[in-house]
Amino acid sequence: ALSYDQQLVFKTNKVKGHLERIGGFTDIPMEPIIGMDELFHYRNKAQFPVGRDRDGNIASGFYAGRTHSIIKVEKCLLGMEPDGLDINASVMHIVKTFMKIEGIKPYDENKHSGIVRHVLIRIGAKTKQVMVSIVINADKLPNSQILVEKLMEIPGMTDISININKEKSNVILGNKIVTLQGPGYIEDYIGDVKFRISPLSFFQVNPTQTEKLRSE
Repeated sequence: ALSYDQQLVFKTNKVKGHLERIGGFTDIPMEPIIGMDELFHYRNKAQFPVGRDRDGNIASGFYAGRTHSIIKVEKCLLGMEPDGLDINASVMHIVKTFMKIEGIKPYDENKHSGIVRHVLIRIGAKTKQVMVSIVINADKLPNSQILVEKLMEIPGMTDISININKEKSNVILGNKIVTLQGPGYIEDYIGDVKFRISPLSFFQVNPTQTEKLRSE
């Protein structure tokens, strides 16, 4: 494993190499890379696939490299933790408990059956507002109000929705959003500029470095 300083050198050389090899540039003046002051808990967005483990239990986490096999992850060290609260873990615990109690099946991409495909979570770095969107292979999520009531107990919970994706595709999000609770977006700041962020919005996942980039 590379130290963080070595990672920065690797990334600098990677960019320089691409500019030379692909762009055809030579003698490129490059400013020193601006690294992170805090290496963990900076990421404002998470997308967790939902499926089953080998024992048939509902599982969530991340895909193993170049596969769609889910590696169970209970805690992600990159996810934001406003006021020390692990929002991602809290949301996923509530969602999986709800699915188990209500008998809601996770998506099986081989059979194109089941309901819950992914869970999208966004957190406002400055506002601490939280968004959850449940990606489903259906037109509606059964007993969704029970899930909404549980998720609303999480501090900062602002917007809850379902995202409908019934396609046989590796694309995570569908185009249709149904808001269950909230205004349909959360808000956050980069510097003094306020943004409204919906489930389908693009927004930089590392707001700390985005603010540094903007100020340079």
